[in-house]
Amino acid sequence: MSLNDNDNNVDSSASDDYNDDLTFEGLLSSNTWTEYFQELANTFAVELCGYNPDGIELFLVNENPICKYSRSVQSDSLDCPNSCHSVMKAEGHTIFTCQAGLTCFSFPVKRFNEKVFIVGRVGFTEYDDFQDFLKTVRDNNLPELPITEPVDFLEKNAVRDISKYMYLSIERQLSTMEAKYKLEERLLRMTSLFDSQAFGTLSKNQQLLYRYIIDAIEFVFGKASASVMQLREDEAVYKTIYSAGKYKNIIADLTIDIHNPSVNNMRNTRGAVFIEDAVEVLAAGQLREMESAYFLPLFLGEELDAVIGIFDREFSREDRKILNSFREYVQLNLENQSLRLAVAQKSKTDEKLTSLSDITKSIVSILDKEKLFNTLLEKSLQLINAEQGSLMIVDHETSELVVEARKSVDDMVQEHMRVNKTEGISGMVIERGGALLVEDIEKDPRIRKVNRPRYRTKSFLSVPIKIEDRLAGVLNLSDKIKGGVFNAEDLNLLESFISNVAIAIERSILFRQTEKLQKLSITDHLTGLYNRRYLNRRLAEEITRYNRYKHPFSFIMLDLDKFKEYNDTFGHIAGDNLLKNLAHVMETSLRTIDIAARFGGDEFVTIFPQTPKIDAIQISNRLKEKIDKALRGHNAEMPLSVSVGLATFPDDASSIMDLIEKTDQALYLAKKGGGNRVVYL
Repeated sequence: MSLNDNDNNVDSSASDDYNDDLTFEGLLSSNTWTEYFQELANTFAVELCGYNPDGIELFLVNENPICKYSRSVQSDSLDCPNSCHSVMKAEGHTIFTCQAGLTCFSFPVKRFNEKVFIVGRVGFTEYDDFQDFLKTVRDNNLPELPITEPVDFLEKNAVRDISKYMYLSIERQLSTMEAKYKLEERLLRMTSLFDSQAFGTLSKNQQLLYRYIIDAIEFVFGKASASVMQLREDEAVYKTIYSAGKYKNIIADLTIDIHNPSVNNMRNTRGAVFIEDAVEVLAAGQLREMESAYFLPLFLGEELDAVIGIFDREFSREDRKILNSFREYVQLNLENQSLRLAVAQKSKTDEKLTSLSDITKSIVSILDKEKLFNTLLEKSLQLINAEQGSLMIVDHETSELVVEARKSVDDMVQEHMRVNKTEGISGMVIERGGALLVEDIEKDPRIRKVNRPRYRTKSFLSVPIKIEDRLAGVLNLSDKIKGGVFNAEDLNLLESFISNVAIAIERSILFRQTEKLQKLSITDHLTGLYNRRYLNRRLAEEITRYNRYKHPFSFIMLDLDKFKEYNDTFGHIAGDNLLKNLAHVMETSLRTIDIAARFGGDEFVTIFPQTPKIDAIQISNRLKEKIDKALRGHNAEMPLSVSVGLATFPDDASSIMDLIEKTDQALYLAKKGGGNRVVYL
């Protein structure tokens, strides 16, 4: 049953990364990609479409009004889009002028031996091209042009830059998707190799089983020198029982003492061990030419039964996670097989064990956080026939447990409810780092609490969720569907299940942390408004938008009058509260398109997009009135007010720094004039 007999290679066909039924043409014309192309086209105000090599249109977004007109009249003099098909044979970026005189670009995108041409129709680059188009319309007695807005003219160099940017963006998006699918596909390949029937057959022949494990690793990661070492209690060593790869003969005699530091490490952490210099750990001369070693432990219950060794091979962090997940998967199947043999007479238990791997695979593939946690809770309840439960995840910043999923007969436990992680039964599980199996909550010496009315039975299970060595949360289950108490078999099932889906939980937690860090990098920690880093980026975007569309925008700088005196009188905590209240008033008073940010200290700024000075003056005065009203009610002992400086781009400035300086000058004049006013240049 060697996998190598199939002559398959995980990297031989990248098309496996996608749905087998979806071609490259089908992928780019899917709803997800059409939305992506729509965003690209809107960004640069171009028509974007895709064709296969036969000229068949795959998608079209943001239709150019000139192209739309040319298509509608169906004239030989304006043969659109057929006049563009001549570029379908070009290999690189092509800038060309179509029959209507529009400057267009084209480039091919290739994947999986398929090619798709992306064509962008921008507009006229010369006024003469536009005049020629109008002449063609008149000479051929074509219908009147339904165009009411001014026509923009874009230089060919700009069109070339847009073409290159779109090509790089599409290639980057495709590469990101390929990398994501390749990682997921590797993990799915590893786990899909062992269905319950195959594993049951293999486990009857230990030599065949371990050979199959090594073949699975080679199948996904390529040729490797590897071995399986099993415990020999009479010799107090782990001894190779199967080896493969370039150094198979050397590895065949490999032994590791049961007291070896690496073995103790695996036994204590129940995790993999990577050794950069294997000679320091193994007996002298055992590995000779090989340097590194990667050991994956296989446990049966609490006993370290065998060790998978992969030698002289480096793995990326992602590959190590996949290998460890595969090791846990194999270990889970070994444990399940052992349980099957122990409870063969109990058919219902056997059915649960048979379906456990399928349940695990269905959860590992879920990416959405809310769906993942709810599915995990639901499958856990099904697994041990329980009615009620909750899944709680640790928030390490607040030392609280957050309820991420629940199923109960009342609303006592709410989703997203927070409890101190040192309190209650869940807190006990976190502190102990081990599971709680309670048959009777009122008699168990660890608990001794009166059972609450919302629970039908007095028995429950609380299992810690561990990611590697870290405690990440607690799973609580109660009320057997048919009454009765939970037992060790239920606990073993639940712990095996939770251990095997830990990689999915970790991925969800890491994703949330990444989102939070991204938000923190652009917001002010005190007020929650945007910070200067984000402000500078938005100002640059607004200037770019002006250069393209000629829409002016305005900018204000707002400063609290007598803020230092207020701080000195009432203290810095009161000053911070005042700044937070001011930020809240700004957020609730501004338009949805406006951007408010904290500039520093008690200075706040706001961008008014697409807003000329005359409108910005009115908006600024209204904002000041609302702030004045809020300040009057804030502290009657010391009346407060604000000064506002205003400038407009490009009326008052030609760059970001110039705009900030001019606005600061206006604010200075407002303060110099006594404060409590709006001054504009």
